[in-house]
Amino acid sequence: MTTLPAESHPGARPARVCLVELAGTRFAVEVRHAREVVVLDELTMVPLAPPHLLGVVNLRGSVLPLVDIRPFLGLEATRAIRETRALVVECDGIQAALLIDEVVGLEPLDGLAAAGDSADGHAPDFSAGRLQREGGTVTLLDVGRILGALGGPVEAGGGN
Repeated sequence: MTTLPAESHPGARPARVCLVELAGTRFAVEVRHAREVVVLDELTMVPLAPPHLLGVVNLRGSVLPLVDIRPFLGLEATRAIRETRALVVECDGIQAALLIDEVVGLEPLDGLAAAGDSADGHAPDFSAGRLQREGGTVTLLDVGRILGALGGPVEAGGGN
């Protein structure tokens, strides 16, 4: 198993991850990409949008795409409902709200293994690595790759 460094400069705060649950499976996002967790009451549908784009939301004057990344991770797609939870993420000036079931918590980014070291089948193209946690392995999501894969409306809506 290959272990990757969590932080490269001395004296820096240890890196952390936000653990979230999607369809009964835990995933992690580096805190440096996580902006906030929001509960959304209103969603504007986008005509002719791809299936993963559930619509757009107004978050304090910024229009963000609400995206269901479950199909990208090998999970069954879902729909947004009233009081939907989302994790707002940002990478390279692009923002999106990712539909989640719940936030599990914040934990140190430790015990990180290379993405290829696990055969659980979740997020092979969108994994930045695997974290060993009590109860099993958690996939660390590569937010940059996820946002890049969304394309089109997501890029137009981000960066505010």
